[in-house]
Amino acid sequence: MTATNHDLAEPTSIVDTAIAANLAALAQRLEEATAVAREASNAMANRDRNLAIGTLIMIEEMLPEAQALFSAALALHRGQRSKDGAL
Repeated sequence: MTATNHDLAEPTSIVDTAIAANLAALAQRLEEATAVAREASNAMANRDRNLAIGTLIMIEEMLPEAQALFSAALALHRGQRSKDGAL
C-alpha cells in the first residue's frame, strides 16, 4: 500500500493506526453517552427528574474523554499533514 491510500480499513502508517484507534474509541464513548442520555430522557418522560439528572451526570465524565479522543485524532492528522508539507 502507498502512503496516499486513504482506506481507513487498512491503515497505512502508525499515524493512521492511531487515528483509527482514537476514532473507534470516540465512537464507543459517544454510543455510551447516547445510551445514558436516552435513559435520562426516559426517566424525565416518566416525570422522575431526580433520576433523569442523576443518570445524566454520568455523561459529565464521558464528554471530556470524547473531546480528548476527538482532539487527539485531529492533532495526529494535522501533525502528519504538516510533516508531509501539506497546508
